[in-house]
Amino acid sequence: MQDPDSVDFLKPHHDLPAQSLSGANLAAAKTPAPIRARPLKGRISRRTKLAFFGLAILMAGSYLLATGITSTASSEPQDNLSFLASLKRLVVSGDKMVSGQDTDRVNFLLLGVGGSGHDGAELTDSIILGSLKPSTKEVGLISIPRDLNVYLDDYGYRKINNVNAFAESEKHGSGPEATAKVVTEILGEDVHYTVKVDFGGFADIINTLGGIDVYVEDSFTDPAYPLDDDLGSVETISFTQGWTHMNGATALKFARSRHGSNGEGSDFARAARQQKILLAVKDKALSLGVLLNPAKLSRILGTVQDNVNTNLTLWEMMRFIKYIPDISSNNIAMHVLDNRSGLLYDANYNGAYVLLPYEEDWSELHALANNIFQKSPNDPSFTTAKPATTSSLNVTVEIQNGTGTTGLASQTAQLLEGSGFKVVTVGNALNRESAKTIIYDLTDGQKDQELAALKDYLSAEVYMSTKGYLAADDVVPDEVLAGTPGVELVTSTTDIDFLIILGQDSTNLVLR
Repeated sequence: MQDPDSVDFLKPHHDLPAQSLSGANLAAAKTPAPIRARPLKGRISRRTKLAFFGLAILMAGSYLLATGITSTASSEPQDNLSFLASLKRLVVSGDKMVSGQDTDRVNFLLLGVGGSGHDGAELTDSIILGSLKPSTKEVGLISIPRDLNVYLDDYGYRKINNVNAFAESEKHGSGPEATAKVVTEILGEDVHYTVKVDFGGFADIINTLGGIDVYVEDSFTDPAYPLDDDLGSVETISFTQGWTHMNGATALKFARSRHGSNGEGSDFARAARQQKILLAVKDKALSLGVLLNPAKLSRILGTVQDNVNTNLTLWEMMRFIKYIPDISSNNIAMHVLDNRSGLLYDANYNGAYVLLPYEEDWSELHALANNIFQKSPNDPSFTTAKPATTSSLNVTVEIQNGTGTTGLASQTAQLLEGSGFKVVTVGNALNRESAKTIIYDLTDGQKDQELAALKDYLSAEVYMSTKGYLAADDVVPDEVLAGTPGVELVTSTTDIDFLIILGQDSTNLVLR
């Protein structure tokens, strides 16, 4: 049995040459030049078919996190401080602007494809326009269904998910740009950046992160989840209400399920589940155990390099990553284009299911895209609080400059704050000729995991009390003292966890 969602059965209008995307014809397909997106007239039947958009959003978020954090590691293998060194570029290049920043709106096109091993490997199962408003850290998402029918020069009326496949068959890597041109015409918004991912990368990144914690709002069973065995086989999957730790395969099933009971078989319910996955990945990728683990970050980088195609440069990735920690369900507006949105309706064209716009000039879709940051009444709501077992970064520090380099403590503070540390005081040390960076533990070993991460983060020496040394499991100090070390050097009027005195070695780290 052929999975109708894995291939495109649409034939063009009767007055245009017929051409199929399946089989040998796909390899011979030519890129439409130029592409003009034009809706098809007529209304016949009704059926809900929405693109699997959460995968693309998830993978895009994972990619920006993982690649932005670790790209320096591949070019600077001599140290494990790639994240800190990369974040430094945000400070040094603060005058550079990313595309769209001058209008306070940066648009990303997120594409998800089946990839090798799937029928129609380059057909886009997921097409999302994602917009970021840097000034307020708001995010807007518009899911464009794969069944939206458009007119393509040289091909006639086609589903929009064909565009990437046509372009890729002509020139490898050209699919995202070709799809972006169509989306720009449909939504009236310039696409600044593109990110394309496949299913394999989805599960691999989740596994590399060590899994994610997701709250299942409603228990449901899907008796017809498709297996990729080329036989049309299905399996029964079930999820129980409550917090669930998911590996890559489980998260993929949770996000892709289309036939769930208890109201979870609708496109809207699936969209909400996919957004939950996105936020869970963001939380896990920004957690202490991942963010400050060079080895794990390096593995994530290798995974995304194999599964993600983007036109983002490294410095642009680093610029965007600073916004991610503040993005939550409260400032995400999600819009789903389907037959319930009031903008599209079902139709049957040459025996194939399609979605068409009520307004043939795309004007209503332009209006939606123009107001992408405004939440609609149907925006999903769901639990985002982490389970009690999820660790969070809650560390206060004082930073003192132990060198003669002006501004070193302030720049280091910016880097650490961008990683979740709370810097309460910045100043100069009494000794301005320190050679080595030192971290004084004022917690008596009560935050040893955070201390170990910070030690690696700054490649610093650690001074602890005897009590702290006996209590700590995750850090080996360089010096053990009878009393609390460094307490007489603290200038902060509030309680702090660690005192950091920067040595000359940190000058090479922060200012290179």
